[in-house]
Amino acid sequence: MFLGVVVIALWLVAVLVPAGLLQAGAPDGLLPVRKPAASVLPGPDPFTASLPARGNFLVASRRLVDPRFQETVVLLISYGADGATGVIINRPTEVRLVDLLPSVQGLKDRADVVYYGGPVEGHRMLMLIRSREKPEESGRVFEDVYFSSNKNTLESVLNARKTAKQLRLYAGYAGWMPRQLDGEVSRGDWFIVRADARSIFEKEPSEVWPELIRRGAEIQVRDDNKPDFAER
Repeated sequence: MFLGVVVIALWLVAVLVPAGLLQAGAPDGLLPVRKPAASVLPGPDPFTASLPARGNFLVASRRLVDPRFQETVVLLISYGADGATGVIINRPTEVRLVDLLPSVQGLKDRADVVYYGGPVEGHRMLMLIRSREKPEESGRVFEDVYFSSNKNTLESVLNARKTAKQLRLYAGYAGWMPRQLDGEVSRGDWFIVRADARSIFEKEPSEVWPELIRRGAEIQVRDDNKPDFAER
C-alpha cells in the first residue's frame, strides 16, 4: 500500500535535476503515463565492484534510513561528471502497466506491474530490456541488458513477445548531482556490487536486497581486513 501511495504522490511533486543526467545511454522520448485512480495504485567474487559506474548495483546499507531508498537496490544507468542516474529494481507496486499506459498496444493481455524506479519524475516511464540484440532507441547498460524510454521501443518489445523476465518498466528514477553519489558511498550509505540480470528479471524482488546486502557486507569485511601498503 505504501508503494501505491508513493507512486501516486509522485504525480504531485515536481523534482528538479540537472540537465544532461540522462544523456549517457538514455535516449530521449520519455514515455508519458496516465495518472491512475487513487485505488489502483573482478576479484574472488565476480560481482564485486569498487567504484560507482554504469552497470553496477548500489545496495542500500542498513544505516541508510531515507524511506525512499531504505532496503533498495539501484541499477546505475549513467555515472559521470554531470551526476548519476539509476532505477530501483526491487520495489514493485500493485499498479498494472495497462492502467498507466492504456494507449500502448500489447499491454492489454499482460499482467505486468509497474515498479517504483525512484523519486525523480514519477510521471515518466523508463524500461529495462533483456535482449540478445540491441533494441531500437536503447542504450546498453551491461551485458544483454538495455535501457530505453521510447514508446516505439516498448511496442516493438511487446510485439516480439518479450516475457516479464525480459522487460521491466519503472515509474520515475533516482538522480544524484555531481559528486553527490560519491559522498554517499564514502559515507557508507551504499555498497557497490556488479549488476547481474537475474537479480533484475528473475528473482523475487523481496529477496534481492537481503542477498546483495550480505554480499556487500562480505566484500566490505574482506576489504577492511586487507593490510594497507605501509604494513606490507
